[in-house]
Amino acid sequence: MNFKMLPTEIKLLVLSDPVVMTLKPVRSLDIYDGATQNFHEDGLYSTSIFGRVGSEERDQRFSYIDIKAKVLHPKIFRDLTRLKGLYRGILQGKETAIFDDNAKDFVASNAPEAQTGYSFFIANWLKIEFRKNKSPTRQQRVEFIEKYRASALTDRIVVIPAGLRDLEVDDGGRQSKNEINDLYFRLLSISNTIIKNRDMESPALDVPRYALTNCFAEIYTMLEAMIEGKKGFMLDKWGSRRIYNGTRNVLSVMDTSSAKLGALNAPSYDSTMLGLFQTIKGLGPLTIHLLRNSYLANVFSEGDSSAPLIDTKTLLPELVSIAPATRDKWTTKEGLLSIINSFADKEARHRHVMVEGRYLALIYKGPDMTFKIFGDIRELPPHLDKKHVSPITLCELLYLSGYNRWNRYYVSCVRYPVTGVNSVYSSRTYVKTTTIGEVRRELDNNWMPIQGDDALALEFPLASLPAFFDTQAPHSSRLVGLGADFDGDTGSATFLMSEEATEENRKYLSTRQAWISTDGSLRASASYDTVALVVHNLTRR
Repeated sequence: MNFKMLPTEIKLLVLSDPVVMTLKPVRSLDIYDGATQNFHEDGLYSTSIFGRVGSEERDQRFSYIDIKAKVLHPKIFRDLTRLKGLYRGILQGKETAIFDDNAKDFVASNAPEAQTGYSFFIANWLKIEFRKNKSPTRQQRVEFIEKYRASALTDRIVVIPAGLRDLEVDDGGRQSKNEINDLYFRLLSISNTIIKNRDMESPALDVPRYALTNCFAEIYTMLEAMIEGKKGFMLDKWGSRRIYNGTRNVLSVMDTSSAKLGALNAPSYDSTMLGLFQTIKGLGPLTIHLLRNSYLANVFSEGDSSAPLIDTKTLLPELVSIAPATRDKWTTKEGLLSIINSFADKEARHRHVMVEGRYLALIYKGPDMTFKIFGDIRELPPHLDKKHVSPITLCELLYLSGYNRWNRYYVSCVRYPVTGVNSVYSSRTYVKTTTIGEVRRELDNNWMPIQGDDALALEFPLASLPAFFDTQAPHSSRLVGLGADFDGDTGSATFLMSEEATEENRKYLSTRQAWISTDGSLRASASYDTVALVVHNLTRR
């Protein structure tokens, strides 16, 4: 069955009798019941209306205020006054007009028969024929007003749960209220001046009705500001593009060249190139696990207040008493996360890792493109030169903690706005450190090369190179589907860490569906705009 994709539709909240049947209204301006410290039963903080302080009900129960006279909903009121300034003038009682039955609209006039005021406007409200033009914004406003014209007037205004705006008392006994409560108090004050009778459309109610409309509009605007915009609750918490254990970066060009066809350090067609910082952040839980079980496990033993660190002059290990704060930094989740975050400082990436004024570890980088992390210069075999030994850097520590694991994971790549199915795709990960890296093989405890591809560090960082790869580079064949170029476009990469997700993506990328669309066209193709432009410039075709 095919389901049609529809946008989310937000409707006006109409507080009809069935809706408010189970709600108790707020009627009183009093906060407390007499001289007691108990909330008034009919007040804005009532426990019988909203529930006990601290309970879940107090964060969920709504109420309403009966303002007695019907006023325009703030959304309708705002759209109306933006369509035509005369409407506001009439509602406010500052401009006179007549209703032209031929034009089906108000026309400004100073004639003796001209009228003004809220009641005059509402008497002709249903007769207005709003005119559209080529402006999409005006068309949307007119369509919205016409859709909800019949339910645009209300004499009941919703009150949000007390738990979201509760009264707070500090240690000095001073009370502080959320500013929305002042607007609710104003609504109650104005409505208390109105006495219900048979003629609730009397011109005598024009002034309080317009005051109620303005107050209602302020409440609406305040609540709207809380949820709209990048910092609003809705977009910031629910609709944001930030994803836990993911990364979002400016898209850059992938270098698809290789000195040897099919080399392990050449990103494959189904890969996305990501910087080391993006990877260790996106794979945060895995990075912490790998650090704990890497060389750090040999230095920081559980329950031990000392650690074998390396003297900066002799390069020999010494047992050093470490401070609790230092121990927490290198053993706890929060501490290791701070070390990962410190990699954001580019100046710190090639610095030697120091603990209590000593080196954390040494690293051998041989001319035969091998490496080994160790902790005592005396471990270096006699046939190996000490000049190839140096203290380990932060970049080396982080990269080598999982050098044979990073590229095993898959990411879900997305570019917003999504323009089609090819704006979202699965990809392998290829991790870059410095812009140019080395391929080095790890040595075992006997200082012999470990065999197998898992012992190859494909992007061993070059200490002499300060330039790091700190972005996301999709394969060039994906650019058309993403609708992306390199003028600042950004993309998201969400890491998939479970074994099930990894296996599912591995199988998916070997299927026809991963590469061919339902219409038979390629989902990823080398034929994209940039290539076409280069070919045109070279061949004039």
